[in-house]
Amino acid sequence: MLLVLVPPVNPVDAAESLRIAIAGVISFVVVVGAVPVVRRIAVAKGITDRPRLDRWHKRPTPHLGGAALFLGTLGSSAFLPKLNAEAATLVVGALVLAIVGLVDDFRNVSAVGRLLFEAGVASAAFLAGARVDIFNDGVDLVLTVGWFVVVTNAFNLLDNMDGGMASIAAVVSAAIATVALVEGQVLVGGLAVVTGAACIGFLFYNWYPAQIFMGDAGSLFLGFMLAATALKLRPRVPHATSVTGLVLLLSPALFDTLLVVVSRVRAGRSVFVGGTDHTSHRLMRLGFGQRVTAAMLAGASMTVVTAGVLVSERRVNPVVAGVGVGILWIGAALGLLRIPVYDARLPKPVTLAG
Repeated sequence: MLLVLVPPVNPVDAAESLRIAIAGVISFVVVVGAVPVVRRIAVAKGITDRPRLDRWHKRPTPHLGGAALFLGTLGSSAFLPKLNAEAATLVVGALVLAIVGLVDDFRNVSAVGRLLFEAGVASAAFLAGARVDIFNDGVDLVLTVGWFVVVTNAFNLLDNMDGGMASIAAVVSAAIATVALVEGQVLVGGLAVVTGAACIGFLFYNWYPAQIFMGDAGSLFLGFMLAATALKLRPRVPHATSVTGLVLLLSPALFDTLLVVVSRVRAGRSVFVGGTDHTSHRLMRLGFGQRVTAAMLAGASMTVVTAGVLVSERRVNPVVAGVGVGILWIGAALGLLRIPVYDARLPKPVTLAG
């Protein structure tokens, strides 16, 4: 049976809903107000992402936007209901990765160094309750660290075009918030709301043509927050169904990472060296503009995360949803891999004055 109707759970009372809404508004307003400030600082200090052959943009662009994102999210989190030490640990872990990303935006942090920080905060999240819970503590710890590392870096890789990462992160945040609040997970839902609101505020400045980039500080921060809140979801479904829903909720970022890895392995290139071979770049090579491409990615993300929400709420059979989305992603990947990217048609950046 495709649809399984289950009475919704609505334990979130009016006062809690109001506090979550207020926190979301605060997150949005703080980001909208903070971006011009951090942008001026970035321009004054020369903190800009300059054009390179492995990047798509063609003009120097400030990349300190992550500071505004975590200021909005962290500042508004204090207004959430049921805030506790467990949630604080997750937020602090995200802040640690934001700082690592900020340092990386100024000077390169080695891949090993980043991995160690990511594993450390993932271990802290495990102890705080954001964990894989299948086998035993030792195995589950390894799986949890693997989850955080993969998802966090998947969102980091997704930050490769104007408006793309923030749009997808906002969609994923909304889906996580929906599942959490329906299930009565007030704090998890609230964290997802403030994260999504921060992304929407950032889009005012990051939509093409972008006035600022989020940098590694923002992408690592958002990746960790989404990995943590998704892993904290506790829908009233069997474990296998819960896992299916979880993967579907994060699949927009996981798809792009898998596409890039397969593409670079086939081309004999290192998977750790950047390039214009992401989903967004391939769509733009077909002639779509950056605004249209960002909207297409957001629309596709909305479709698959909706499937994740429906699976998590037992409204759709997980096998049907999983197979359906799997066929969709495989078909998309096969089509995108046919678009050449490793040749003379790489974008030619130009250096602009100022």
